[in-house]
Amino acid sequence: MNKMKTTRWRWLTGISALLLVSCGQPQDGENAGALSDRRITSEQLALADVQTSAMEYRVISSTIACTGEIEIPPRGMASVTAPMGGYIVEADVVPGRFVQRGELLAKLSNPEYVVLQQSYLETAGQLKFAGQEYERQKTLVQQNAAALKKLQESESSFNVLKARLAGLRGQLDMIGVNIRQLEEGKIQSEIPLRSPLTGYVTEVNHHKGQFVEPREAIFRIVDLSDLHLHLNVFEKDIGEVRKDQKIRFRPAGETGEPYRAHISLVSPRRNDESRTFDVHGHIDKGSERLKPGMYVEAEILVTDDSVYAVEEKALVFRNGNVYVLTENGEGYDVIQVETGVTMDGWVEIRNYEALVNKTIVTEGSTRLFTALQQ
Repeated sequence: MNKMKTTRWRWLTGISALLLVSCGQPQDGENAGALSDRRITSEQLALADVQTSAMEYRVISSTIACTGEIEIPPRGMASVTAPMGGYIVEADVVPGRFVQRGELLAKLSNPEYVVLQQSYLETAGQLKFAGQEYERQKTLVQQNAAALKKLQESESSFNVLKARLAGLRGQLDMIGVNIRQLEEGKIQSEIPLRSPLTGYVTEVNHHKGQFVEPREAIFRIVDLSDLHLHLNVFEKDIGEVRKDQKIRFRPAGETGEPYRAHISLVSPRRNDESRTFDVHGHIDKGSERLKPGMYVEAEILVTDDSVYAVEEKALVFRNGNVYVLTENGEGYDVIQVETGVTMDGWVEIRNYEALVNKTIVTEGSTRLFTALQQ
């Protein structure tokens, strides 16, 4: 049983002692009903500037405060390299440019590309002949007009050439040669480098005319639509953190509505220096304002329960007790309440039965309470 449920159970056992309605029990030397029965003048009411609302059933959770930063997951980053070394003959991409998956980034040229394509075409011709010879030998063997050894030799030659052609096709596919065009006799002296994902170019490491090796990264691309959170949670709090819990966060210094995320991974290993655990969260809906490396302040919502709650400004605090004022048609009732978790300007009301279907004073509640005491 979690903390919230335990507290509610305790409240249920003592509910009669906690409710203070217009005909309720004495509190702080006064009777709440007496307060409610007192009339206030129109001038006092105008001065109080009363505004009302109703109790709501909404998600309010205890939270764990933590910090972290916005990161790009590995699947959102890509380095573009040359599958075979070559000279850059075309490259118009600059850092910051947005590119689509499959979009042309550069073209490379190398005589080895031509040699490889030539080998493919030659092997394809040899394979065609070997296939015909194999079929001829099968026919002769069936007619007892040739030795079985000749058939086996032709079959072996056919299979070797078939494997060689498949290997050459794989190499040509890897470097970006269009096989269909090649088989039509069109040898391509340049090969394209295309973007492996949709995103922004962050690095351009080479220029036109430069020779690049296969291991060198020519471009780096990041997908900013797939950002996530890397949070640092202290060891005293990690026991309450679970996968799929909701997260609210803001970049440092920002105000307004928080961004939303949910936990995708909780690391089982502690960072010994900071005594924190890594918690990773997937951002539910991103924004162009969110950038990799941004420092964020976050709250992890421990529970996902809906509770009855009123606006925090409706509460009146007197001598260690908490009150809410409600309209009764002719005046106002003063009701003592027991509060729970507070979040986003709303506070849980544990003895909520006393406020069901009531019109609750929000703005001016303290001024109105003071006027009723006079």
